[in-house]
Amino acid sequence: MPGPRAYDFLYRIGAPWEGPPRSELVELVRSGRLTPAALPPGRAVDLGCGTGANAIFLADHGFEVTGVDFSKIALQKARILARSKRDRQIRFVQGDLTAASIPSVEGPFDLLVDYGTLDDLKGERRRAMAATVKRLARPGGLPLISFRRQSRLSGGLDPGEEQALFGDAFHVERLAKPEPGSGSACFLMTRR
Repeated sequence: MPGPRAYDFLYRIGAPWEGPPRSELVELVRSGRLTPAALPPGRAVDLGCGTGANAIFLADHGFEVTGVDFSKIALQKARILARSKRDRQIRFVQGDLTAASIPSVEGPFDLLVDYGTLDDLKGERRRAMAATVKRLARPGGLPLISFRRQSRLSGGLDPGEEQALFGDAFHVERLAKPEPGSGSACFLMTRR
């Protein structure tokens, strides 16, 4: 996985993954499955939040949101985007998702979101981030984890690796989208 400097550079020029909130997250919130009413009191954390599109979307839908990323540039862009409405309950924190603790990020959270951070990590760092997810999720909490499937050309997780990483602490449900065979997968998990 590239370090913070490489990500800072990518965010300066416009990282290819920057864009609107992710479709699976939007669909789950709009369906009512992920709302503060369904998950009282509605605390969410976006792990690897980048420029904040998912975090801002959740704040716009009533969540109290913390966005965490290790890129200073991504967080600067997220704060600028979030300023357009002052009534949002959102904050952005620079932190290492593989650390034993992240200063200013206190769980438990009702909803945890990760789009692409876990699959950028390898070996012990991947297991360390899985431990962070376990530590931050309240019983009944719902992590939404999306990642690429392992391929010869890219990183990603091996089939079944989500069970190896999270099956001891979560019920793991694969969402219908992205569809099997697409090279990506999205999982909604429930903390036991």
